[in-house]
Amino acid sequence: MRFCFLLALLLTLNACDFTRPSLTKKIVLDVNGRQMSAQSFSQELAFRLKDQDALSAKDPKMLAVVKKKIAEEFVVQTLSEGWAKDNGIVVKAEQIESQIQDIQKSYPDDSSFQQAITDQGMTFKAWRDRLQNTMLQKLVVRKVVESAGAVTDAEMQAYYNEHKSEFSAPESAQVRQIMVSTESDAKSLEAELKKGKKMADLAKKYSISPEASQGGNVGWIEKGLTDVFEPAFQMKQGQRSPVFKSAFGYHIFEVTGRKPSRSKAYAEVKDQIKSILMEKREQSLYLAWLEEQVRKARVFKDQAFIDALKVETKIN
Repeated sequence: MRFCFLLALLLTLNACDFTRPSLTKKIVLDVNGRQMSAQSFSQELAFRLKDQDALSAKDPKMLAVVKKKIAEEFVVQTLSEGWAKDNGIVVKAEQIESQIQDIQKSYPDDSSFQQAITDQGMTFKAWRDRLQNTMLQKLVVRKVVESAGAVTDAEMQAYYNEHKSEFSAPESAQVRQIMVSTESDAKSLEAELKKGKKMADLAKKYSISPEASQGGNVGWIEKGLTDVFEPAFQMKQGQRSPVFKSAFGYHIFEVTGRKPSRSKAYAEVKDQIKSILMEKREQSLYLAWLEEQVRKARVFKDQAFIDALKVETKIN
């Protein structure tokens, strides 16, 4: 059963009719003179809830989260656009068109692309405007964080020393297997193995698993990664499993190597640490910039009105 949201969300303020012009035009957000009306806010709320079922959409906690997100994003978008204008940052028409073409390539044809936009409840222009806003905010973020500077080796080494326990390699086992589609085939191959035939040779000839051409060599498997090979961690190197069934077929595997859990060396995780520290630095710069923009801005939010907005659904 599908539900759709009434375009005008039910407002329970003295039993007023939300469809009255005085209420639909009421300003609920104002950032430096850019305003969002109650009608626009409710339409955005309906858009963001359109994929939720009726119970979830009416859940007070979910509503509060979505309303807060709409308000916050309106503030950020407005401040970003104003700052971009003051600093000569623009999204060029050719950049937008290039991005649209890249997105279109993920669809089989233009009709499918247009239908996907329609299914979101948007016109192409509205979709394009959202894309442009997203691209502009990315340019603003890039400009704001460009002064972050490089992460030094000393900083990375210090982070590694303080968080060494987070950089560990779990216990792992190297596995070679034969997989066939029937139990009788698996039992026959098991008998051949007991006669001294090599698993690699039999895997190349009979296995239907993807790694058959490599002699059934699955490679190194980390503990907890897959149920199929979890018994390997209770086996010794060189030990072979009995025939067993999985959702893929009938298996026999042998453990060809074992590695205990260990702490990864600094050199192994250096690039990962660099990314972590760079992300933290850029996030700190951006949040500091945003806080400064908010302090300087004139922001009005009719929280009581926003809180009073409720969702009404009907069966489609």
